[in-house]
Amino acid sequence: FSEGGEFDQFDSRFGGLSATYHKAGSKLKLKFLGSAFRTNEYETYDIYGAYLLGELQTDQSKRDFGQIKTYLGAGAIHNFARNYLNVNVADMGLRGTYDAGKHTLQFGATTSITSIGDELHEWERRDSGGFTQPYNPNELTMAQFYHSATNLNYTRINGFVQDYFQLDSGRFTTTIGLRVNHSYLNGETVLSPRVQTSYRPRSNKRDLILKFSAGKYVQPPFYREMRDMQGVVNTNLLAQKSLQFVLGADYNFNMYKRPFKLTGETYYKYLWDQDPYRYDNVRIRYTGRNNAIGRVYGGEVRLYGDLVKDATSWVSIGIMKAEQKITDSPSIAGYNNYFAMPTDQRFMLGMYFEDYLRKNKNFKAHINLLYSSGLPIAPPRGHLFQNVLRLPDYKRVDIGFSALLFDGLKKDFRAHSFFNNILSIWGSFEVFNLLSIQNTLSYTWIQDQSTNTMYAVPNRLTTRLLNVKLHVVF
Repeated sequence: FSEGGEFDQFDSRFGGLSATYHKAGSKLKLKFLGSAFRTNEYETYDIYGAYLLGELQTDQSKRDFGQIKTYLGAGAIHNFARNYLNVNVADMGLRGTYDAGKHTLQFGATTSITSIGDELHEWERRDSGGFTQPYNPNELTMAQFYHSATNLNYTRINGFVQDYFQLDSGRFTTTIGLRVNHSYLNGETVLSPRVQTSYRPRSNKRDLILKFSAGKYVQPPFYREMRDMQGVVNTNLLAQKSLQFVLGADYNFNMYKRPFKLTGETYYKYLWDQDPYRYDNVRIRYTGRNNAIGRVYGGEVRLYGDLVKDATSWVSIGIMKAEQKITDSPSIAGYNNYFAMPTDQRFMLGMYFEDYLRKNKNFKAHINLLYSSGLPIAPPRGHLFQNVLRLPDYKRVDIGFSALLFDGLKKDFRAHSFFNNILSIWGSFEVFNLLSIQNTLSYTWIQDQSTNTMYAVPNRLTTRLLNVKLHVVF
């Protein structure tokens, strides 16, 4: 049983302006850019839910099989929030390109000014058998309580320079670059060198390209990464960093007299200065501390092909392992071991097939299939390394139909006709989650006062959705 309501609003606006300078015959091209971003987020709810705990009848010979035979008690969960976030970001930048013959140089710099105002007031009260959780005979305690107000204004600058060149008649193509980020909020300056190269073998009778890239990547913190699970903002939080290596290949070939393409990548990423986080329903809550290292490795293979002539289809298989370790080593068993990150999705399979009517390509159909293994999840108020459960595997099948309603290239209209400006109009009808599979998004956790046991009650995603779309090209 639930009552109450929720009202959330996310109003985001973005605007930009750019100007390009290029003198005729000059090898230098400059672009000046300015942009602004503003978002107002309101998250307000007051929801009360009640539940019953009971022992089920599991004896199939009994008439009440599958029903509650003994009521153990009742409980309640009350969630309340009045959260308001306002963010304003202004950017001014310069981009440049210089054509030096065999080398193409690119460079740029951007200054970003950020203003943030945040009010956080949120709590959750839990009751089990008339006892508030966690139980304290002397005072009323909340299962979760956040209350803070923050105003921040800071500037960040970043720049880059890179060189693209070819060797051996284009068999080798390489891009070498360097990025720099400096934040005036925490005073951190980070350099990020990167390299990417591809090679086409000389004896290559088929279209084969080998690729390799490596580099250091950084993610400067934005406001949500700075705010910890109690609402305290850490303005000294450093950028999260990673050292990444990627090895891949593209292979183009013909099969059944039709073009196919096979791509594959394998990667390894070492992470440090990580800001660990956990999922709270659909939200992410960070610890606000650079107290973890991690590693991510895996690979993906994808096959593109025209199973039906001029209709795209593909099959993709991916595997990945993502794990991390807390580095500040408190005296708690398990902290010194690697544990699964919230993104540790071990296996993924995706398939997409497209077809059309044999005598009329203007009527198309497609089917999309997706399967992925479940993500790790931990109970609330537990330690991050206690990812004791995984969500059930995600399964989904979509089907769609589309038709060309108007083709401007095949029609002649009067000189002032509105349709002269339209190239095409497509209409489509799609059914998402055709099989109405109940995929689990998260869990609501309830606790039994007498045994201190926690139970995970699944929150389901929407089953089947219908989507109608009109696509007009001018």
